[in-house]
Amino acid sequence: MADAAIAEWDVKYQTPIDLWRPVSAIREGLRDTTWKPLSGTTPCSPAWASGHSAFGAAWAGIMRQYFKTDGITTSFSQAAREEADSRVWLGVHYPWDASDGLTLGENVATWTFTHKMKSVGW
Repeated sequence: MADAAIAEWDVKYQTPIDLWRPVSAIREGLRDTTWKPLSGTTPCSPAWASGHSAFGAAWAGIMRQYFKTDGITTSFSQAAREEADSRVWLGVHYPWDASDGLTLGENVATWTFTHKMKSVGW
């Protein structure tokens, strides 16, 4: 999760992409000043990519690789996807923020599992 956070904040602040949040796009771009996100608040960081999506995918990726299955009672991947989708439904991310966050988190999980967890006998 810490590695996902570092990778995520690098994406948010170390790339030329500085995407405004949906609430700003709707209120300022579409001139609908009455629209409010379901969450009631909007983070003050760039929208791209979704941190929650990256964290969820990193967690799901490690769990899936450790247990050698994607489902115990529900799939780890499905739980991560639902977390990512919740950010879109709340109005704080665009769908591509969620998808890119999931990809980032999955990449972090695969690298961490392959390079760090395998080296300690997991």
